[in-house]
Amino acid sequence: MSQWIFIFLAIIVIIFILILVVWLFFDHGIDKIKNREEWKDAGSSGERIVYKTLVEKFKIPEKQILRNVYIPVAGRTSEIDLIVISTKGIFIFECKNYGGNIYGDAKRQKWVQYIGNKKCYFYNPIFQNKNHEQNLRGFLEKNGIKAPIIPLITTTSRGKWKIKNLDNNDHILGINCHLRDIFRNTPKSELAIKNYKKILESLSPLSRPSDEIRKAHIDAVKSRK
Repeated sequence: MSQWIFIFLAIIVIIFILILVVWLFFDHGIDKIKNREEWKDAGSSGERIVYKTLVEKFKIPEKQILRNVYIPVAGRTSEIDLIVISTKGIFIFECKNYGGNIYGDAKRQKWVQYIGNKKCYFYNPIFQNKNHEQNLRGFLEKNGIKAPIIPLITTTSRGKWKIKNLDNNDHILGINCHLRDIFRNTPKSELAIKNYKKILESLSPLSRPSDEIRKAHIDAVKSRK
């Protein structure tokens, strides 16, 4: 009997070790330990996953990636989750780390998320990111800068997305396109090359600003809602 108990305990230990290894190396476990603040909720976790993918898989230099960029717009701010500045243009990411079943129409303002019996509406992220594109373009043009802007929506494997009426320029990664193809098929831009340094210098100070600016932005969003 004691022999079977020993075997059972050994199996439990092996299973625990395997689960730990999977969590550490295949579920961002090491990064979650080192950067706890980055994984505090679904939103920041989704942004962190996109950031790590860009750096580790696509080998994009960290200096070209800006996170939580607050664009000033007529007395308020417009937050862009993540920006990649390249010689092909400015890629802007709206990160959606949603679980459950998500249904949407690219032409309608409201999309819906189902988690079990719970139903929740949210603003069409395509519209949301097009607003970001418009605000970013306006800000850059005020500073005498022009460059192509490519809006992208990112999702994660947590949710099942069913979206209809998507146009060719409605890029929802993993749904109707893949990031590798977008990067590969987007040609280099003379404007982006010419203004690369100016774009970095203009946008870098707007990335991850003070707590006061963040709070003012959140309060403004809540008041509009």
